[in-house]
Amino acid sequence: MAAVTAEAGVSKQTLYAYFPGKIELLRAIVEDELSSLRPTAAARPPAASLAELRETLLSLARGITHRLMDPDVMALLRLLVGEAVHLPEIRHVFRQAIPAQLLSMVEAVLIDAGRAGLVQVPRPELSARMFVGPVMSFVALDGLFSLEGGSPPDEDTLDFVVDAFLHSLTSREPS
Repeated sequence: MAAVTAEAGVSKQTLYAYFPGKIELLRAIVEDELSSLRPTAAARPPAASLAELRETLLSLARGITHRLMDPDVMALLRLLVGEAVHLPEIRHVFRQAIPAQLLSMVEAVLIDAGRAGLVQVPRPELSARMFVGPVMSFVALDGLFSLEGGSPPDEDTLDFVVDAFLHSLTSREPS
């Protein structure tokens, strides 16, 4: 907290007026970082076609990988993962701020697409995991656990991930 007050140029009293402790400060930082992704899904009207759904999912995949693989955000994620081992509250903050928010965003998009008859989504919560998991694997494997620092996947790679995901929701089971 001392380092934060020094960097921000505020007194400890001012900082503690807004954030009673480290957990609350970390929660606010993580939520602020994630807030840039919310408009990606929320600002769009529900998809009216598979092409629009594809673009919404691509936009989410781009937003997730580019935002979370930013070097400053990656440093924050590494800090959170390191602290989570010792502070169980951090695990909850991390889970609620990143995975839960991403899953919720994707689930809402998929529910709307299912209602519009664009895809089959009998279990939206699991379908959201099927999308978020592969996208977050780039953040984890090529970012968090990369020695070089990592960079977001290219467009062709994200196209493939989104197209494979959509295929799983649009292919019909044989009768």
